[in-house]
Amino acid sequence: MMPKLPQTNKKREADFGVLFRHWWQSQKSPLVGEIELKDTRGKDSLPFSELHHDQRVVANMATSKKGVLVRRSVGTVGGADYTGLQNSPYWIVIKYPHSFEIISYNSFILEEKVSNRKSLTAKRARDISTIGVDL
Repeated sequence: MMPKLPQTNKKREADFGVLFRHWWQSQKSPLVGEIELKDTRGKDSLPFSELHHDQRVVANMATSKKGVLVRRSVGTVGGADYTGLQNSPYWIVIKYPHSFEIISYNSFILEEKVSNRKSLTAKRARDISTIGVDL
């Protein structure tokens, strides 16, 4: 018999996804582009490394002139099989304990390069965010 593998609790991120969807739908002019959700799991900072290599590759290509074709294998019923992205907005949305911050991919990467820290605090995220939403 195989040993039990540790389970990753995705409930917080799933709950945040529902919250974010309600916020997005309530907007007069909703955010357009790829949106990557991150949850700090109650902490006041998010390690920059939480944006994984594969996510960075897609973000770099999606925001470029070359573009990328993304296969949608799981998601919204009725959604298309592929999405073609070229010079597209790409957003990192981070849920902190008291807010969520919507940060452009380029701002996130720039902050990672210039920061003395290995993580993005809620305060600094608010400073560089395009949109900040208090909870």
